[in-house]
Amino acid sequence: MKVAVTGATGMVGGQVVAAAVAAGHDVLAITRPGPDQRRTSVRIGRHTVPARTAALTDPAALRGALRGCAAVVHCAAVYAFGDARAAEVDQVNTEGTRAVLEAAAAAGVTRAVVTSSSVTCGSSLLPRARSEHDRLGPEPAPAYYASKVAQEEIALATGRRLDLEVVLALPTVVLGGSFTRLAPSNAIVLRYLLDPTRSTFPGGCNVVDARDVGAGHVGLLERGVAGERYLLGGEDVSWRMLHTLVSDLAGLPGPFAEMDAGSAWAVSAATEWWARLRDTTPLTTREEASTVGRFYWYASAKAQALGYAARPARASVAASLAWLAVSPDLPRWAREGLRLHPEVRAARDLVAAPLADTEGVSPRPRRSPPGWPRRRR
Repeated sequence: MKVAVTGATGMVGGQVVAAAVAAGHDVLAITRPGPDQRRTSVRIGRHTVPARTAALTDPAALRGALRGCAAVVHCAAVYAFGDARAAEVDQVNTEGTRAVLEAAAAAGVTRAVVTSSSVTCGSSLLPRARSEHDRLGPEPAPAYYASKVAQEEIALATGRRLDLEVVLALPTVVLGGSFTRLAPSNAIVLRYLLDPTRSTFPGGCNVVDARDVGAGHVGLLERGVAGERYLLGGEDVSWRMLHTLVSDLAGLPGPFAEMDAGSAWAVSAATEWWARLRDTTPLTTREEASTVGRFYWYASAKAQALGYAARPARASVAASLAWLAVSPDLPRWAREGLRLHPEVRAARDLVAAPLADTEGVSPRPRRSPPGWPRRRR
């Protein structure tokens, strides 16, 4: 099947590309316009796939890009928190989805998988797993959450209107790589690495490896029922358990004290203020802090019935650390304090770097970051 993937260069989209190629599909990457928009192919991980350029705001370009495809997996979205990007989050995640599906139907595409989020199923004050039957209720809901609820409604309504088979994928907290931009999910791990107090929180979340989410999307593409929502999660963990896993795999002490919702809100407010002074993106926001103390736990039985499977939380955390350890988002002072577990190195796929173009000149060996286990020869 010829499958187009929007957001193909993102963390989830890249894993969808890898999983679709492995499953034998003919994959086309849809990328947003940029300096290299004339490129006809793009390298994503180990794979080089054909590429076409189209902005979500350009219906004609989207129709042209999707022409000849039987299906589309729509992963392109804005995943961000805070007032500064609230309007962008709403516009891209809702109207962008409508534009892609309308262009897909006009181009002859018959099936679509749309990446939503588990947050549309809401959260609980008690540690219980929610399912696709649950919905976001009157609870703390950042703009990103609201945009995903609206996205689902628009996607299903557009599918019915245009006779397009639409399946919704609802990933939980996606950890791992590869990534070129730090998403709020991996930022959860990064925040803990940068916190000298090694604080944790009440409540919990469900974490899942990006590779499993990619494979889950392909499973839904092949076997998902049109009009249905499918949670793609991994393991339910308390915040203390998650931070304990990070400490163990990173070779750090902690976690220690548990920070309540009020303290988390105050710290986030200070973090946002400091980021504004430095004109940078804050690692945490008051929107995120408003969710502290709740359990974002989910059951993936519906997807599992179609063959979906996920790694345990420890493997997902190891994958996140594997990428953060070589990421510019992790400052040198923090990197030098890590004593990474061998599981972390094993979690990252090694991709050969291109050889130097200069004849007779060998590429310089790349040194591992401090704390990264060295390979024995």
